[in-house]
Amino acid sequence: MPFITQTYQIHQTQKAFLWLMQTLQCTQKEAQKILDKGRLRQNQIPIHKSQDIIGEVQLTHFFPTPLKIPKILQTPHFVIYDKPHKLLTHPKGTHNHPSLCDALKFDFGPSANPAHRLDYETAGLLLCSIDKHYEASLKLLFEHNQIQKTYLARVRGKITHQQLISVPILTPLKGEKSQNLSIRSKISPHGKDSQTLIIPIQYDSDNNTTLLRIKPLTGRTHQIRLHLSFIGHPILGDPLYGCQDQYAQMYLEKELSDMQREEFFGSSFLHLWAYSLEFNFLGEKYCPFSLQIQA
Repeated sequence: MPFITQTYQIHQTQKAFLWLMQTLQCTQKEAQKILDKGRLRQNQIPIHKSQDIIGEVQLTHFFPTPLKIPKILQTPHFVIYDKPHKLLTHPKGTHNHPSLCDALKFDFGPSANPAHRLDYETAGLLLCSIDKHYEASLKLLFEHNQIQKTYLARVRGKITHQQLISVPILTPLKGEKSQNLSIRSKISPHGKDSQTLIIPIQYDSDNNTTLLRIKPLTGRTHQIRLHLSFIGHPILGDPLYGCQDQYAQMYLEKELSDMQREEFFGSSFLHLWAYSLEFNFLGEKYCPFSLQIQA
């Protein structure tokens, strides 16, 4: 169970954030984040950052459970997992659902964190820090586009030539993401410049699909999925883009079985994989690639 609530009896008055740091073996920043989210309470009232505490308190915190997720590469500073489809990168609120953070924090402790994220539907390589001192440096590699990412996708229809898709994408505001289909990004002249390079690998005439190698040159939300849908070749199994709104809404409301997903979207899972990462870190060059590419 990713989040649990435990009751503690504190016998000596002390600062709330200091007690959290000692109890959870976490940093001051992590302790203050717990307090900001109201996860330490006394008499059902959230405890504030600078508050002194004594007596009985209730703490809701992340408690990882083991998940068998393949590790593609492990160093003293980071690990790269091969995330499966239909798994969150981070836990969403305190809901009872698994995420890659379960495996990461169970394997390497509470200070280990993902350096980037993959969508729930997308499988493939996920780079995570396991040494707190190098977390910021790893995240900066993504922010400064110093990691070359390659994806594989199986799309509907036949694509025969390499092409650069260059159309602006408008991503939803934070408050809009919970409003039904507003979770979708959109092609819009008001959006940010977005480029996706696609290279056909193989056409399958039996099911009229094309396997593509994809290099996103920018990093907008759902960029690959939206760009491929825009050119008339949505990714096989995509429940948001290139499909009927009524079915997408049913997907968001979690009303679809795998059989229905296959009927409405062509597959029970999204055929998109974060296939390879290429980057330099601390003087070493790394080029790992995913091993789990399903037909």
